[in-house]
Amino acid sequence: MVDTSGTGDVVSRAARVLDLLGDQSAPVALSNIARWAGIPKTTVWRLLRLLSANGLVERQDVGYVVGPRLVHIAALPEDQELLRASAVPFLVDLHVRTGGMVSLGVQAGAEVRYLERIYGHMTARTPSYGRSFAPAHCTAIGKVLLAYAPDSPFEATRRGALAAATSRSITDLEVLNEQLVAVRDDGIAVSDGEFARGVRCVASPVLDGQRRRPIAAVAIGDTTSGLDVGRASALIRRTAFAVSVAMRAAAYARRGPARQDDVRRTC
Repeated sequence: MVDTSGTGDVVSRAARVLDLLGDQSAPVALSNIARWAGIPKTTVWRLLRLLSANGLVERQDVGYVVGPRLVHIAALPEDQELLRASAVPFLVDLHVRTGGMVSLGVQAGAEVRYLERIYGHMTARTPSYGRSFAPAHCTAIGKVLLAYAPDSPFEATRRGALAAATSRSITDLEVLNEQLVAVRDDGIAVSDGEFARGVRCVASPVLDGQRRRPIAAVAIGDTTSGLDVGRASALIRRTAFAVSVAMRAAAYARRGPARQDDVRRTC
């Protein structure tokens, strides 16, 4: 057997450095990277040289930032960027109307990947604030997407997939499946203090125009006392429907010239 413990340690430390840089909006000095990551400065210096040589970090002024290659890797696929662009005006409208945090997300295995969030400085913050991913079973968006995903039982039973974020998190697969059945019946999912104590979220699916299956979900979140599920459900249904229509129109417009060419060639 090949001993990969040394390699694993290097990868783990490099990932820690990249996570740290990804959370910062300004260049971070080497000494701060070492202190915050808990890694010796000489080791950090070697890691930064390696990461810089591969375009994963970049030296700027007196510190380091995420490099262009990593930015390219993390960029959204074209269809998700189209979805995000189509959704943003409606997310903004809903935030302005309610003051809550409004989110758009897609499924990424047992997690939700957030494509966009709209919020204000007074908006209730969840643990997903500032993060790109969150556990699907704890979030309203995640429950919507798991409810309709053909492989959701597999994803939900992956090791650690049902880890508790709060005392209200669902960690029993049977209980989760009961909720997913209700989501399929109603088209609405609720996370009530399951990802953050005192924070409630309501979500509804964004539907694909042809297959009528969710390609994403939108959610609104606020404090438990500040978010009425009935009113939020009506608002989020309308927003999700509007995003679905806008996404289909944008996708049709993008395909339009190609379709016209096909028609001319067949006439």
